[in-house]
Amino acid sequence: MITGYLTAYLIFMLVVSVVISLLFLRLKLPAPRVLIPLIIVLILSPVIAGYLYLTYFDDLPETIVPDVKGMTKQQATARIEEAQLKIAIAGEVRQADVPEGSVASQRPEAGRRVKVDRVVSLMISSGKQRIAAPDLVGKDVNQAIKMLEAVGLKAGDLNGELNFDLPEGVVLAQEPLPGEMSAVGDGIDLLISTQQAVSEEVK
Repeated sequence: MITGYLTAYLIFMLVVSVVISLLFLRLKLPAPRVLIPLIIVLILSPVIAGYLYLTYFDDLPETIVPDVKGMTKQQATARIEEAQLKIAIAGEVRQADVPEGSVASQRPEAGRRVKVDRVVSLMISSGKQRIAAPDLVGKDVNQAIKMLEAVGLKAGDLNGELNFDLPEGVVLAQEPLPGEMSAVGDGIDLLISTQQAVSEEVK
C-alpha cells in the first residue's frame, strides 16, 4: 500500500512539474533560480522516504498481538515479550469486574497482526472503589444495615453476644473497624447484643 501511494505521488509531482515548466515556456517567463531545485526536491523526497521505509521498516517480520486482558502485569509482560512486542503501561482505570493489578484493556487489540517491536499499551485495573467503613458501634442493627447500604456496603456475618446492659440488637463491635477501607459490595461483620442465653448467629 505504501509503495502504491509513493508511485501515485511521484506521478502527480511529475505532472505538476511538467505543467509548471510548460507554463513558464508559454508565457516566456524566466524560471526562478529556486524553481528547478524545488521541483527536484519535491520529486525525490517521497522516493527517498519510500526507500528508507522499505529498507528499514517494511521488512520487519510480523507477529500476532496476544490477549492479555485479565492477566497480572507480570504475566502480561512475559506474554507480550514472548510475542516479540514491547509493553507500555498507559495508566490505571477503576473496573469492578477486573481484579486490582490486572490488565483491564490493551491497545492494539488481541489478534491483530503487527510488526515486531510494536508497543502494546496496557491499562491496569485499580479494582473496585474503596470506601471507609462507617462507625456502627452503639447503633441499632437495623439502622447499621441501612447505613452500610447507603455507602455501598452490606452486612456480613451477624453474631450475638449476651449483654444485659444494652437493649437487644445493639452493635457491640464490627470488622473491619470504623474508618478501615473496604471495597464496594463487601460485607461488614457485626457483633450484636442479645439477652438470650444462647449465643448464635443472628438470623
